[in-house]
Amino acid sequence: MQNKLTGKEILERVEAYFEQDGKDGESAFAYGDFDSEDLGLGEVKEVDHYGGEGEGERWWSTKHFVDHDVYIKIRGYYSSYNGTDFDYGYGEEVRPVQKTITVFE
Repeated sequence: MQNKLTGKEILERVEAYFEQDGKDGESAFAYGDFDSEDLGLGEVKEVDHYGGEGEGERWWSTKHFVDHDVYIKIRGYYSSYNGTDFDYGYGEEVRPVQKTITVFE
């Protein structure tokens, strides 16, 4: 088993991988257009996603780097005429938090 990396170290490796010639950068990472074996960080699962056609302009995807127990959330803005733009880089480390809500029906 490889050593566990921090969120910052994972983001540095993700950026280095996607900034190679011919890669599609933030968009490829956000949409999962990569082979996790090529990335070299173990299993990567998308655990949360929001946005796209019919869901407004907010867009995000959260990836779980299972071997490191690190979650990275990449955010963007969706528009019907341009697709999704990623202006904030490859994301930031987040963590799962459970919340209890009350709704009235």
